Amino acid sequence: MLRTSINLEDSLWEVTMPFFVLHGEADIVTDPEVSRALYEQAGSIDKTIKLYPGMWHDLTSGEPDHNVEIVFSDIVAWLDKRSNLDNSERMAGTPLANGRA
Repeated sequence: MLRTSINLEDSLWEVTMPFFVLHGEADIVTDPEVSRALYEQAGSIDKTIKLYPGMWHDLTSGEPDHNVEIVFSDIVAWLDKRSNLDNSERMAGTPLANGRA
């Protein structure tokens, strides 16, 4: 398991597709620092990270309803922003405010 984690961490720069990392800062199942490392080390131009203070591991069902709504709202907003780009912007790899949507 440790070897797999090290291999993955060494390959994070190879991630080049747009992505959105969502992580609860109070998560004790998976370390939010790993999500932060993915965000910082990935080669993607369009990347976004959202860390939710006080939230746990299961952001879409293990949280109070108002927290779940915040998470889904962030996901929909991220997708909407990218679906409204025209094709030339997608191909140019526009960073969308440096990936911070």
